[in-house]
Amino acid sequence: MASSTMNSADEVANFGRNVHFRPSAYLVPRTEEDVLEILAEHRGKKIRVIGRLHSWSEAPRADEVLIDSRHLNHVHVERDKDGLVASIGAGCQVKRVLEELERQADATLPSMGLITEQTIAGAIATGTHGSGRHSMSHYITEVRLAAYDPETGEPAIRVVRDGLHLLAARCSVGCMGVVLSVKIRCRASYMVEEHIQDYKSLESVLAQEAEFPLQQFFIIPWSWQFLVQHRREVHMPRSWAASLYRAYWLLGVDVMLHLWICFMARRLRSARLVHFFFRRFFPHTILYRCRVIDRSPAMLTMEHELFRHIAIEIFVDRTRLAEAVRFMRELLACFDSSDANLNEPWRERLDRIGLLDVLRERAGTYTHHYPICVRRVLPDDTLISMSSGDSDAWYAMSIISYARPNERESFLAFARFMAESMAVLFGARLHWGKVFPLGAAAVAAMYPRLADFQQVCAAFDPDQVFANRWAASALLSGTTRDAVLAEAPQ
Repeated sequence: MASSTMNSADEVANFGRNVHFRPSAYLVPRTEEDVLEILAEHRGKKIRVIGRLHSWSEAPRADEVLIDSRHLNHVHVERDKDGLVASIGAGCQVKRVLEELERQADATLPSMGLITEQTIAGAIATGTHGSGRHSMSHYITEVRLAAYDPETGEPAIRVVRDGLHLLAARCSVGCMGVVLSVKIRCRASYMVEEHIQDYKSLESVLAQEAEFPLQQFFIIPWSWQFLVQHRREVHMPRSWAASLYRAYWLLGVDVMLHLWICFMARRLRSARLVHFFFRRFFPHTILYRCRVIDRSPAMLTMEHELFRHIAIEIFVDRTRLAEAVRFMRELLACFDSSDANLNEPWRERLDRIGLLDVLRERAGTYTHHYPICVRRVLPDDTLISMSSGDSDAWYAMSIISYARPNERESFLAFARFMAESMAVLFGARLHWGKVFPLGAAAVAAMYPRLADFQQVCAAFDPDQVFANRWAASALLSGTTRDAVLAEAPQ
């Protein structure tokens, strides 16, 4: 076998250092044939695949066989009757994909997340998205998988190109087999214009979407202003100041601002200082109303991986966004201070679902110290990506903590409360790759087509070889949406 074996005694940890595990075998195949040999040699064992471990959920955990796909990293751009399509090895990092697309065809991805460290398979497996377009999963046209043939039991490669199988494979959380490569629809490189502006109301922010469809915005804690990165595609040359603007974001925001936030979160830990910083000082760190044009990968991504952090990301559809933002603001105030009061309608609803006493116990235990990023995601043609379904659009709210790994208890308690309450009150969904404290019943209520996904997974992997305990419990347990909704509080 051409694959290499890493020391299985070593502990594997994700980027956030909140998931740790020791697989019995850690294998790094170099070819697709190596993957088939691994499946043959480890028949009967649980098998899980990792990319770059940039996930905060239990998705990467492997207690038996772990496959690292880093060497499956080819990128080939082709043209078909519908335009450009790229064949990409599962382990290729998004940043290399972007480089190769530009080099080979002056092309780029139609959608991308805030960071480019992920592998392409990891990105689509968890529904990674940007702002103003569909998730990356939506644009997948083909998935090549290695799994066991249900009839012969032998390792085999299956190619998924259409139908229900493709809708499942576009975002499968690793439950259908070992992804070897994908094909994704691409587009010609393009320019994005950006300028930053602040607003006092959510309504004012949303009113700008027609003119700036790629915009994303931040809810600034404790001042409760809205800071918007207005973005739109333009057919204009790169600005002369684009390099200076990128330097400002890298040095001023990605480095210096985050250094200060880390210092507040990890050293000072003063609620009053956090409040003062965001109310008085933070607005002066932003470069307002400076219109700059640059290439889309440069404009739409950040170096958000420079400092270790943890996050939960909660999706609500457009009709519930304003209500969900008001609720989140009140919860942050209650967790920050035991003197804060939740409005009566929320108290009644939390009491009805058994969470009011939990809120009282946690009051004054957590001060949030980072802007809340909100991105609009168009509905995906998938079964279980967070923005799948018939909604006009989903809005992803990223709640991030820079506390040290051993000092996150208060953040995780807040994240769990947010997840449990918003899932019931707003039909919210959680990002598969972020902190995920919910179980099978909540997942079943979130996804109307979960049964279809389970059916496809049963056809590809009837013994659930490729689903770790977390994925099997949350996604494949057989819990039905109808049963959950029938038992839900009215």
